[in-house]
Amino acid sequence: MEGEPLISMRGGIAADPARRLAAPADFCLRRGRHVAVTGRNGSGKSTLVKMVSGGLYLREGRVEYDFRCDGAHLYEAVRTVCFNDAYGTAESPYYYQQRWNSSDRGMSPSVGSLLEGAAAADEAWRGELYDLLGLRPLFGREIVTLSSGELRRYHIARALLTAPEVLILESPFIGLDPPTRELLCGVMELVAERLGVTFVLTMCSAAEVPRMVSEVYVMESMRCSGPVSVAAAVAAERAYGAGEPDAPLPAATHVTPRYERVVELRGASISYGARRIFDRLDWRVASGEAWNVTGRNGSGKSTLLSLVCADNPRAYALDMTLFDRRRGTGESIWDIKRHIGYLSPEMHRAFVDDVPAVEVVASGLFDAVGGGRRITEEQRAACLPWMEALGAGHLSERSFVRLSSGEQRLVLLARAFVKDPDLLILDEPFQGLDPVVRARAKRVVEAFCRRENKTLLFVTHYTSSLPSSINRTLRLGE
Repeated sequence: MEGEPLISMRGGIAADPARRLAAPADFCLRRGRHVAVTGRNGSGKSTLVKMVSGGLYLREGRVEYDFRCDGAHLYEAVRTVCFNDAYGTAESPYYYQQRWNSSDRGMSPSVGSLLEGAAAADEAWRGELYDLLGLRPLFGREIVTLSSGELRRYHIARALLTAPEVLILESPFIGLDPPTRELLCGVMELVAERLGVTFVLTMCSAAEVPRMVSEVYVMESMRCSGPVSVAAAVAAERAYGAGEPDAPLPAATHVTPRYERVVELRGASISYGARRIFDRLDWRVASGEAWNVTGRNGSGKSTLLSLVCADNPRAYALDMTLFDRRRGTGESIWDIKRHIGYLSPEMHRAFVDDVPAVEVVASGLFDAVGGGRRITEEQRAACLPWMEALGAGHLSERSFVRLSSGEQRLVLLARAFVKDPDLLILDEPFQGLDPVVRARAKRVVEAFCRRENKTLLFVTHYTSSLPSSINRTLRLGE
């Protein structure tokens, strides 16, 4: 019956000291009454939902479940979709650049085979869900070819097909364009009505909580509030203020040359099988310009940036110039990468090493993807000021994989800046950042762009996240 407790936790304390909240936590999810968990980066949102969903053992306190099916296994009744859900599967692990290497795509299963293999819902509902999420055109594609937004829709559908009683979505809207965000809200409401699924959403901003949510738990400094209204959660968020004062940007380490053509594409066309990404694209970027590269999910934004960053071997077949040198005239990919600072969702997924965060930042000095390389004191000294400028200095010695997703994104943003690049390429850089951290990071990008001859390529689905330095727009998919 709607309103009856579905999951109840009282006095919960995690057994793992490294994942423990600052105070015992209470939580109640009632059937049919959807809940959001909001709070700043590193405030304990993911820890709380892991405690109530059985992902963390409790040292003290108790969690009680009241599922419809007697004897239902917890894993079957409660499903979680996390931001870190990636392209890889147990049968087909993912590595950075696999998405662009067509020769390795045969290792990746198709979207259709993975969805049909997970399906438990009745056939009529399954077909309706595929149509609602626009998944049928993706069926024949390998999972590794999906854009960040397409991948999110796939993971949500896969979880819904198992017909759980509770579906936990961590940061459900990041990486989605505005129409897809509206679509997902409608799908969640329909799923709740049709299948009786109750949702728990974790979000960095209470202002983005969808209308279906009944109450909010606000996390602050690893403490969980009691349930409050959405309006009260928004008011609490406004009370955060501006955060710590900005730290100065580190001094420039070199003089950035003025390039006539930082990037130039002439009649560029990219296709994968019968799927055309873009056709006869002409695009020229000069030093000092700041571009917003925009378009719907799947329009080719990440593909375009992979060509510029020398991650995509298709670049060799194009009429393309980078840093006033025609592509394919003897330069190595490292000659190109030394000019570029880069952050993307694909890159985020590739960092899985249990190393101090400062080593992840340092990997940007030598364009390595992944940590674990021993760094010198000089390299450490180059990293820390950028972490301080972004408000991440306190994370420097913490394990990267133990950080929250938002904290990881902030560390990778410092990595993009660390070598004072000529060209800064940021693909959804503020995904998962809370409003205070996002505003600070935006100011850092703007200050960096005020340096002479610095060039920016910036992708976001949130116009409020666009730096004030943006002075050009490339709209793909039209």
